[in-house]
Parts: sequence; structure tokens; C-alpha cells
Amino acid sequence: MHTWPTRVGTVLHLLDPATGPRLILDRLWHEVKNWGTIGGIWLNCRSGHLTPSGTFIVGEAPDSADEIAALATPHTAPIATDGLPVVARQLRDGNVPIATLLVSHRQSEDAAAFLVDSLSRYCMDRLRVQLEVSELAEENQVLRGALTVDVRQHDILTNSGVMQALIRNALRAAASTATVLIQGETGTGKELLAKLIHAHSHRAHKPLVSINAGALSPSLLESELFGHARGAFTGADHDRRGLFEVATGGTLFLDEVGEISQEAQVRLLRVLQERTITRVGDHHPIPVDVRIIAATHRDLSAEVKSGRFREDLFYRLNVVNLAVPALRERREDIPLLINHFLQKYNRANYKNVDEVPRDVLEMLIAYPWPGNIRELENCVQKAVVLAPGTVFIDDLVPPTVRSYAASHPLAERSTIQNPGVPPEDLLKTALERWAGAAGPDLGKLFPLAERILIAWCLNKEKGVKLRAARDLGINRVTLDRKLAEYAIHVKRGKGVVADPAEATSEDTEDEAA
Repeated sequence: MHTWPTRVGTVLHLLDPATGPRLILDRLWHEVKNWGTIGGIWLNCRSGHLTPSGTFIVGEAPDSADEIAALATPHTAPIATDGLPVVARQLRDGNVPIATLLVSHRQSEDAAAFLVDSLSRYCMDRLRVQLEVSELAEENQVLRGALTVDVRQHDILTNSGVMQALIRNALRAAASTATVLIQGETGTGKELLAKLIHAHSHRAHKPLVSINAGALSPSLLESELFGHARGAFTGADHDRRGLFEVATGGTLFLDEVGEISQEAQVRLLRVLQERTITRVGDHHPIPVDVRIIAATHRDLSAEVKSGRFREDLFYRLNVVNLAVPALRERREDIPLLINHFLQKYNRANYKNVDEVPRDVLEMLIAYPWPGNIRELENCVQKAVVLAPGTVFIDDLVPPTVRSYAASHPLAERSTIQNPGVPPEDLLKTALERWAGAAGPDLGKLFPLAERILIAWCLNKEKGVKLRAARDLGINRVTLDRKLAEYAIHVKRGKGVVADPAEATSEDTEDEAA
């Protein structure tokens, strides 16, 4: 015969909070029905709290159980009924009712009260486990989105001098703790640049958490960024950490920061100033250690002038400004990107589209690509999927690209030849075209070619003369002499300029180059 301590130990061992109430009550009834004193157990779980919700009954349910449950208080207490005596309790999470327990008995109130107390503890433990699982699931979702292959410098494909200078600046900024603002058109790769900065920072071992601020309503954005306290709004049945807390120690990437509301701008400014956050519906400040990288396709300085963006927040974000050029401003990258996307989608679709005819390549290079790299990637993906063979035929080129090529003659386009063609062949083609238009006068050709190469190198190196001279294979003195000879004016940070007044005059400008 089971002693009372043995019964207590058995009951407590059965109440596993990871198991649902239906199975718990079935197991419990299998134990207590042999006591001969318990009539039945009635458990009602409110929807939105304990899962699953509903009413669960084992044994003999007391008559008018709903009416009896309405009399239950937050304390374990007997309730007089016409049938079996009942011990009842209402469970609350703060001021919110979450469940009601009824245990009927036959002249054994202590055993029924013990079961009510034990099941109450089980219900509260189960609620705690559910909240922990919910929080872990939310954090896991955020962290899974942040898990990316470590972005290295050579992962950003470019032949452009402008992009190479941008990457160098990004790597310098990565070593600091400064807030970074990345500006550029949609589809230029701003998020990839943010990942590069994070991967080369001292926070690389912590998460990079990203959020598209333009895709959320103002209230939802604040809840996502700062979290919310239980009861802050309808449906907020538990405390929730915001992305600032999740990203503590790491980096928070705010994409499309120019789209956030004035109210959210005020709260974001306070975070940048105080380095603390306050959850929605709460008043307790929470310290955070997060580096901010913001990105936008808008001209924030113009937004400030129009009053749509706070000036003080703009200056807080605009510590290190990185401007990503549009694809039409670095057309020399288009062949490289086409080849990369061909390989990527060939592998994904088990295809072997590896030949791009010259006329197709010229069309793709000449097109201005308003959607930038994202639009180019979609174009190549479509071509790989629909290609009948191994050739990127012109029928697979989007109609917008073909119509642009038809309305802009080849002579008006800036074309870049396939990098697979030997440089000698490129030069031969260019010289033959030039000779056909201007004649084969070597006296005119050499100065013109020299001037073009010097200007090209200066533009590529953003006006840094020492680097341009190294690329040209001459010394700085010779370069200065050539600049004077050809009346080329240079501005550091920009390149060749038409106005002599803009030209840099300091002789020591390249000391740090």
C-alpha cells in the first residue's frame, strides 16, 4: 500500500512542464484514481496563454463546473457544492487570468488541495517554459538571418577604381567604433558592404542583426528595435527583447533608415546619444553596446532640408559616409558580374550557359541598369533558366535592354570588351576605329593616347598623383610635367576637373598615399 510521502513524490515526478496538460492529467489520473478519495480533475486553460488551450477533464467532472470555476479565487480554497466537495483555484500571471483548476474529492480535502497546488505549480512552470521557448525561437530566427559567410575584401567583385577606393575606406572604418552611413541606389550592394565592415571589425565574433526599417509600420518598428513589455498592447502577453538587445556586443544594420517615422527618429537619436533603450510600455532603461551601420537610397541631406529627416539624427549617423556608386558608373564591373552570376545560377539549375556573344555583352554593358546589380542578377538568372543551350542568346535579353540598345547607336555607347579577349586585340580594334575616323597620324596619336591614359589613371585613383604615377610607370615629377603640358587639372578625391580653380595646389598632398 502506498504511503502518503510516496504518493507526493510520485505526483511531483509526473508533472513535467515540457509535457502538455492532456497527457499530464491522464498520467496523473492513472495514479490518483487508486487512492479512492479523488472524484475528478477539471482544468480550463485560457486561449493565448497555456498551450494547448481549452478544458481538460479526467475522472468525474463536478456538476456545473463552469459556474463553480467562476467562484474560484487566486488562492487554493474549498467551494461548497450540491455534489462532491470541490477544491478550486484561479491561476493568474500578474493580473491576467490564465487557467482555473477544480479537484473534486470524497472527504479528503487535504489530498485535493495538494493536487490543486501541484497542478498550479505545473501550469506556471509550463507557462515559463513556453515563454522561454518563444524568446529562444525569436532570437534563433534573428541569428539565423544574421549567419552569413564571412565577407572578405575579394568577395566584392569589382574592377572599378572607385569601388576599390570605397572598399579601402570601408576596411579602415571597420577597425573603428564609428557609426557608418552607407548611401547608394537600391540594388548597389549596401548590405554586402555592411557585412564586410562587420566581418573586419572587432565585433565580428558577435551577431550582425539586420532590419529593413522601410518595411515596417512605425509602431511595429519600435517594438522590433526596442522590444516591448508584457501588456504594452493587445497581444503582448510576455516581455520581448528588441533587436538592440539581441545585437548587444555586435552590429545592428538599419537598412532604409531614411524611411523611418519622426517618432522613431527621436527614439533612435536617444539611443545613439545615451546608449540605452527603453522597451515599449516600460520605463526602465536598458544599457546596450551596439555599433550602428545605417543605409539608405535617399539623399539624407536633401531630406533634412525638406524637414522629413531630423538634422541632429543625420549628423549622428553621418560619421563615416560611404557612397556606393551605381552600376552605370562602373560599367567595367558588368562583365565580371555577369560571369559570376552565370556560374552561380548554372550550379543552382544544373545548366552550362557559359558563352555570351559580343553583341549581347555590349547591350548589357550599355544599359543603365536602374535596378543596379539586383536587376542584372535577375536578368542573368532568367537567361540561365530559359537558355536552350550553352549560349546567352539575345532573345533572352529583357525587352527594356533591347529597346534601349535599339534607341542608342553603338557609337554613342561606352562599351567595354569581354575581359577574355587579349588586350592586344582590344587595342588593335580601337586603333583601327580611330584610324578610320581620324587617319593614321602617329604624331596626333601618341599625345592623345598619353593624355587619355593619364586622365584615366588619375580618375581611377581619385586624383592621388603618386598612385597614378606608379600605375603609369613614371615618377611624380614626370607626371607633373605631363599635366602641365596637356593642361590637365586634378582635384584630390575626385580626379580630373575642367575648372583650374578646383585643382589641388598643395605639393604635399600625396605624402600619406
